[in-house]
Amino acid sequence: MKRETKDNILMILLGITFFLNTIALSLFPPTIEELVVIGYTILAIGALFYVLSVFTLRRKGVSDIVDSGIYGIVRHPMYLGAMLMFFSHIFLGQNWLGAIGTIVAIVCCYLIILSGDQRNIEKFGDDYKRYMEKVPRMNFVAGIIRLLRRRLPTHHNCANFSNGTCTLNDVTVNPNGTES
Repeated sequence: MKRETKDNILMILLGITFFLNTIALSLFPPTIEELVVIGYTILAIGALFYVLSVFTLRRKGVSDIVDSGIYGIVRHPMYLGAMLMFFSHIFLGQNWLGAIGTIVAIVCCYLIILSGDQRNIEKFGDDYKRYMEKVPRMNFVAGIIRLLRRRLPTHHNCANFSNGTCTLNDVTVNPNGTES
């Protein structure tokens, strides 16, 4: 079966799962209010990832590798956002039907991510492989750490590193971030 066909089947399954989870959320009201608060918090974080990825793609386009904004932290923020939003259904619904639907949806998202990486390797080649080495698939914490390491001067990437100042390409950066 072609990858495009598999991806389409996974997307349809994702839509069906969302529809069923929505029905389960309305049929079985939650009983533990504290879990509902956690669910809405996770939902908001997922929605933020999703919206940031959409805005970044609209601004940058999709003809080249997008490695800035949220895509400089994680490679698949849209699917990470979707996975978090599905995960919130466990806390919002507090029932087995929603939990099973969430598991199915998260697996579908992950399989689509793997397929997307393969598709992008075919499209962009070594440039995408370098991007994969630089930016984690979905680990937001590792992505922030890697981004900070790339942006902050260290003694490893400075020609002269003393007293917290960094000289690189004839530019000296002071500890407060100003150039001198």
